[in-house]
Amino acid sequence: MLHATSTPSSFPTAMPLPREIRALLLDDSNFDRARIRRLSKKTNLAVQLDEVDSIAQLDEAVERENYDLFLIDYRLPVGNGMEALDHVLKNDLNRDAGKIMITGDSASTTIVEAMRGGCHDFLTKEEMSVEALRTAMINALNAAKKRQQLSLHEPQQKEIIRQGLVAAMQDSEVQGNVISLVRQELRQSDRFGAELRNRSNAADMYALLAAFRDEDDFIFH
Repeated sequence: MLHATSTPSSFPTAMPLPREIRALLLDDSNFDRARIRRLSKKTNLAVQLDEVDSIAQLDEAVERENYDLFLIDYRLPVGNGMEALDHVLKNDLNRDAGKIMITGDSASTTIVEAMRGGCHDFLTKEEMSVEALRTAMINALNAAKKRQQLSLHEPQQKEIIRQGLVAAMQDSEVQGNVISLVRQELRQSDRFGAELRNRSNAADMYALLAAFRDEDDFIFH
């Protein structure tokens, strides 16, 4: 860990942000770290910026601190930004933080890889400015917050769906329709399906439906 800096917040944002934004910058370049540090001070966000210059130092930092935001340089002497991102995602304390990938150019393949890998926004060093940095920080923090909220509601949503499907399977008309659909699929299937169909009488079909009602998890696999 190299050092930390902090600057106050005054501008309104789309969603409430932490009173103090704990951010970690991973970049092996002293020049680039100093530049990003200067820009972050001018964003009018309450950023407390810690700095590391390797994935090894990042691993040490995420074990000690709970960060709101990560700024990760893609090009590193050992490993790369995607590897660093993977280390963050595997850390229980920090996996839900906002994540920004910083690239040396605007190569679309790198940007797509970063966004698919779990980043919430990206910045290019050649186009970085106070406004670009501020916007990316706010976007990443807001996107991370929304994902956290969705994750909290996901179990309740699954339970509502489960209850609705289980209730539907209790209805005799629904059961009849499901049996008809299963038989239709079997008729259209291969030789194995034909053998299964020949051995599947009504009792077998209703037993299958009962098993579905008992094993609720089948809905989500």
